[in-house]
Amino acid sequence: MRGAFLFLLLLFFIGFQSKAQYVNTDELVIVPGLEAPVSLAEYEVIKSQEKEQYENYLAGFLIPGNGGKVISDYGPRSGRMHYGTDLKMERGDTVYAVNDGNITRSGWGSGFGNIIIIQHANNIETYYAHLSKFLKKEGEWVAKGEAIALAGSTGRARGSHLHFEIHQEGRAFDPELVFDFGGQQIRDEARNFETLVALHQTLKPKGYSNNAAIPEYYKVRSGDSLWVISRKFKTPIKDICRLNNISENSVLQIGQPLRMY
Repeated sequence: MRGAFLFLLLLFFIGFQSKAQYVNTDELVIVPGLEAPVSLAEYEVIKSQEKEQYENYLAGFLIPGNGGKVISDYGPRSGRMHYGTDLKMERGDTVYAVNDGNITRSGWGSGFGNIIIIQHANNIETYYAHLSKFLKKEGEWVAKGEAIALAGSTGRARGSHLHFEIHQEGRAFDPELVFDFGGQQIRDEARNFETLVALHQTLKPKGYSNNAAIPEYYKVRSGDSLWVISRKFKTPIKDICRLNNISENSVLQIGQPLRMY
């Protein structure tokens, strides 16, 4: 009898332990970058933190060099589109990563000369061109503010300077949307934005830096061409064509409305 009682007590203890250690795996979530699954409650906290981080993502960027004066703006130039901002820097001046990211390219880039491209979060890339010396290699991870290269005049460059570009999802944007190079800081309007597309749509109608306000729709006038309109509003011809479902060879009609952003 005593043996039976002890046996039942043992079964109860084992059952209790099993229940105490049981975890409903249906409520666990695997998060990339974490070693162990997390609960749904923990996952919601992680998502909330990521959303807060990305909503103000552009606010975390830094200027790529110290004291660089703008010597050439983003926009049409000499018959072609200039997709970046040129900053005056002397040969040997240090160039810095504007945010954390992975170096996807570090080498020769034809007209760019020596170039470094960094992939950041939110599908944003930054380009640093005409470099005289690399301080980091392709495949390396760099932290915000870390020295990555020295300025120079390699490639198609008139004098020593840094050619700087910022892209999102393969599309180039005016760096001065984000950076106030004169004030050596991020533009106030950019601090509450997650994407360059949203910032672009907000600042274009208002104007910024030395860029005049742009209407959402522009009516074609006598003497206009895609090149003239592109130059007037510092907007790539391919963007105008994409927004209006036309080609570079399309004939414009006086009074025709063209969407600009």
